[in-house]
Amino acid sequence: MKNRMRSICLLFVFLGVSLTVLQAANAGELVIAGFERNGRSDLGTDIGAWNSNPLDTSQGCTIEMIKLYGVLGKPTEESRVMKISYDVAASGPAFNGIYIKLNDTDLTPYDRMKMEIKGDAAKGFTTKFKLEMKNNKGERVVFIVKGITSEWQEIVVPMQGLKDLGSITDWTKMREIVFTFDDMTCDYREGVLYVDNITFSSDK
Repeated sequence: MKNRMRSICLLFVFLGVSLTVLQAANAGELVIAGFERNGRSDLGTDIGAWNSNPLDTSQGCTIEMIKLYGVLGKPTEESRVMKISYDVAASGPAFNGIYIKLNDTDLTPYDRMKMEIKGDAAKGFTTKFKLEMKNNKGERVVFIVKGITSEWQEIVVPMQGLKDLGSITDWTKMREIVFTFDDMTCDYREGVLYVDNITFSSDK
């Protein structure tokens, strides 16, 4: 009986060590959205589309969570991704996009933001758009995501470069991430993008 109890104790100790090692290995990555949670982020927050003028039907943006094969690194697997359909081909100024709420997430420890993205070759797509991050003070930083193609690729946004701009003075309580499509930035004014696996990571 004593030997059996000792074996059980050793098993719990082993599992505890394994769990600790696993958590330590994952401590450098924060998953924001893998799009597997029925329209909500991995933080449990809202994901949605916004339009600068909801009454103007000549422009707009919608999102949909769909299943696709062949996402980066998983050529034979099916993944749920975010499909973004945008339209800024209005006669006047037009801008719209999507948001992911962060609910006071602290982004101070992270060195980079990453996402997997591609454009829809059949429907057309912009090769660039504005990425914004906002905090609870109303401060924001803007970065132009460039080089989008019709093939899946990983886009890496260096966080230190954004922090060095100084437009956000407090990264400890971040409010949201925003993708903005506007008629001045987009080089294709109506199209479709697919996005998966938005994360923040650190080497520390």
